[in-house]
Amino acid sequence: MTHGVKIPSRLKNFLYKLQLADLPRKKQIITLAKTISQIPWGAARTTEDVPSQNKGTCTGKHKLLQDSLTVLDIAFIPIVCTFRWGDQGIKFPKELQNILAQGEWEHGHNFIQIANSDNIYIDLDITWDPLLANYGFKILPNDWGAEKPFIGLNKIIRKWQNSDIDKMKKTLIDCLPVNLRQRRELFLKKFIEWMDKIHSTVL
Repeated sequence: MTHGVKIPSRLKNFLYKLQLADLPRKKQIITLAKTISQIPWGAARTTEDVPSQNKGTCTGKHKLLQDSLTVLDIAFIPIVCTFRWGDQGIKFPKELQNILAQGEWEHGHNFIQIANSDNIYIDLDITWDPLLANYGFKILPNDWGAEKPFIGLNKIIRKWQNSDIDKMKKTLIDCLPVNLRQRRELFLKKFIEWMDKIHSTVL
């Protein structure tokens, strides 16, 4: 692990519970990816908040993954991309379908790339938790072994490597016309409510 660097307390506790220090690199990656992928999707967006609230957005969950990999001295490439919700084969409630039917926007998303055993950088997306598979979301396969790429989207529109997650997503939002920005905000509000409802059934 990284020495001489102050690690936030919740990140330190999160990594301590996983007992990763003595595992080989590949096993560390697999354990991290599977553990974070199982955290329910929810509104938490920081490395500190995701473990404490046990939920996270694509931004929050991948920040936790990235910071964990940094502590373990494992290299990765941050990726930002865009997609449209209507292309993903998700079984949305009628309320969300109606919002999308008014006209879609390019929605920002992020994941990482990480080197496999052949030193080829592969995509890794741990956004959606297993419970969401019932609604058409693409979840990390149970047998993922850090060798093959996985992205939790059916179709990507644009993609950028080594982009700052927060700055790039702000740029993408700021570029939207006012009506699409407002529609996006309404959609996300209702989407978060839907996610909370889904996950409340198993608490």
